[in-house]
Amino acid sequence: MSSYILLSRKRNYIIFNAIFIILCLICITSCKEKKTGETPLVITGKIINPRANYVILRNYSDINDTLFLNKKGVFIKKYNSLKTGLYTFLHPNEYQSIYIGYGDTLRMRLNTKAFDESLAFTGAAAKENNYLINLFTEIENENRSLLIEYHREPSDFKNMIDSLSVVRNADLDSAAAKNKFQEEFVKSTSKILHFNSWSRLERYAYTHFGKSDILKSDVLPSNFYSHRHHLEICSTELLNNYAFKPYIISLVSNVALYNCARKHGSGKTVDRNGLEYRKEKLHVIDSLFTDEQLKGLFAGIETRNFIRSRKNAEEINHLVAEFLEISQDKRLNDNITKIAATYINLDPGNKLPDFDLYQYDKRITHLSSQLHELNVLFYWSNKNESYALHIHSKVNELRIKYPEINFIGINLDNPKSNVWSDTSEKFGFLKSSEFQLVDNQSISKQLALRNDNRSMVVASGLTILDPNINLFHYQIETTLLGYLSR
Repeated sequence: MSSYILLSRKRNYIIFNAIFIILCLICITSCKEKKTGETPLVITGKIINPRANYVILRNYSDINDTLFLNKKGVFIKKYNSLKTGLYTFLHPNEYQSIYIGYGDTLRMRLNTKAFDESLAFTGAAAKENNYLINLFTEIENENRSLLIEYHREPSDFKNMIDSLSVVRNADLDSAAAKNKFQEEFVKSTSKILHFNSWSRLERYAYTHFGKSDILKSDVLPSNFYSHRHHLEICSTELLNNYAFKPYIISLVSNVALYNCARKHGSGKTVDRNGLEYRKEKLHVIDSLFTDEQLKGLFAGIETRNFIRSRKNAEEINHLVAEFLEISQDKRLNDNITKIAATYINLDPGNKLPDFDLYQYDKRITHLSSQLHELNVLFYWSNKNESYALHIHSKVNELRIKYPEINFIGINLDNPKSNVWSDTSEKFGFLKSSEFQLVDNQSISKQLALRNDNRSMVVASGLTILDPNINLFHYQIETTLLGYLSR
């Protein structure tokens, strides 16, 4: 009897231990699944002085959501499952990296008058996100202060950047231990620090030696670009890292300039706005990425920038052909092709459409009826108040110097609102030379207006003389005198 009891106890003990071990394994497994899986979350926030009635949340894989603001500037959305990690938060003309972690609700608040400086978080992963936005501001300020350090000799500069990187990573480790940051966040933030340091190194050759002597970068220490040997850049998730794009752009620019200079024997004759240099940038991007989405995205950025800066249809068509050889994204290819066609239609010598404009009394007039012998059209929107004030100030200065030129301000805001008239009244814009597009959506596409800040020179009869003039260029007065003397 007693032996039976002992045997039962032993069996019970074994069974208990087995159950205990199984429960532990289940617990460990579920914890791992939570750390690597997804989390339910409510994302909400308030935007003061919004520029539009929406924000966008994106992670460049499976999330690309538009969250609309109510009348109080508040947005909210509940997600049943979100992957932890960095996401991109966008509002017109602004974007920022945010971290999605564990918790019930992530709340944010910002003022568009100081987007990055005012962005603050509470709730889920608030400590991580507040650290992230503070780090962004610190890095921006540090990068500006480092501009005077690019005169240093290569070894000295490299050592300085490495030392700053060590300090930054140590600060991250300390903050992570103190605030119990989530492991995924620490990994992502560490990559931000690396990409930012590498950007500084990639900018060194051009800033230190200059374009003409870029080949002197051959004397850089053998470890100067050591980071290039272990680059891990073929993940679309990196697009949510605010230091990633600047690094890729710096890397591509540096390598392409060096390659072009090698062909010429010097960087002196390389035109950094020219077709050859832009083609080389596309070739560098093609060689860098195996991921087609990343390849298309960065090649698309370079191609769009070239199209918007050129006035030569043949060169635009040439670069677009190069781009189409690289990109396999049909939607992106169609977009680039349409942009190119739009700009080619705006070539000097072609005519602008005679679009309708609102006057201050809401009467409609035609553009052609407002044109004089020589005209400068400048487009603006209240969405970018800083630019609106800047361009009007510059135009007022030019009006005094060149009364023969007719400067016409064209507003792109919603004609159903009072934003245009209210802003013009507030800042005292010249009413007789200010108008608003009646059909702002359609005309903006026809004129390829980007970020609402474009100017063009037009003769009477709607003939385009310059489809994209920079009124802030240091030689703008020489350019305008050239048009006046025709």
